Amino acid sequence: MSDTRLCPQRLGYVHLKVKDLDESLAFWTRAVPLEISARQGSKVYLRGGMQHHWMVLEQSPEPGLGRIALEVENRAELDAFEAHLKVLGIKAQAGDGLDTDRVDRYLRFNDPSGNPLELYCDMVAMPNPPQARTVQLLDIQHVVLAAGDTRAATAFYRDVVGMRESDWVERDVCFLHMKNGWHHGIGVGSFGGAASGLNHICFQPPGLDDVMRARANVRKLGYTITMDLLRHAPSTSVGFYFAGPDTVAEMSFGARHFTEDAPPKPRLLARGLDTIDVWQQGLVDNEQSVIDELRKMAERQQATGGA
Repeated sequence: MSDTRLCPQRLGYVHLKVKDLDESLAFWTRAVPLEISARQGSKVYLRGGMQHHWMVLEQSPEPGLGRIALEVENRAELDAFEAHLKVLGIKAQAGDGLDTDRVDRYLRFNDPSGNPLELYCDMVAMPNPPQARTVQLLDIQHVVLAAGDTRAATAFYRDVVGMRESDWVERDVCFLHMKNGWHHGIGVGSFGGAASGLNHICFQPPGLDDVMRARANVRKLGYTITMDLLRHAPSTSVGFYFAGPDTVAEMSFGARHFTEDAPPKPRLLARGLDTIDVWQQGLVDNEQSVIDELRKMAERQQATGGA
């Protein structure tokens, strides 16, 4: 059974406006690591696969999230999305970005929290794969965004963008997946009181060896590990988080994968340390310890995830 609903295929790329382009490039090419595919004015395009870019860094006096871009399957689906947004009264900027943004066609609009989004089709492909690196990457897998109202943000990504709910943590955070089936392509929630913005970006290595090599490299380079090796209860993924000058990055593998023929029933998971990391089970003495540690984690992520 094929899935004909309007829904993006995958997370395509993240555009960040950065304060110091050289400092940002050092992080995203050495710690993550991505490869420069092109420079265009104040922008640098970075890739990890055959697509022209997974990230765009743009020098700006006002650093922050430029946009989250989601790839749709073809032009017909993008046209259908444009009509869908118009019916819903959502203003979207449509354009052809082949020369300026290396995507053939795009729609740009904001989510209810003000996070800028793009839907696009037909990104330029590169003729050769990236050069071999010690840490291999399969894809840019997901982003987690701050939302002033988690329920409203979830309804938007479900009813407007067409994504499906995977899991909730209480009603604080919701994870939603796209057609590629990974447990979440986007997560939305309340993090450290932020009403909008980027909490973190996740990249998918092929397995534990690459995650551990990435961790060793991050430590050698001196970047801060904000959450060390853990296994998440919602997605089952194993990975770690580390902070750069623009936001927090995650390296993880082993996420749950869904088929469109058998979408999951979203779970309502308890808030707790063993939801963030199942290996913490039995190590927490009391509820106040959980609350205190969760607050500290949120503060660390907020302090280092400035985008």
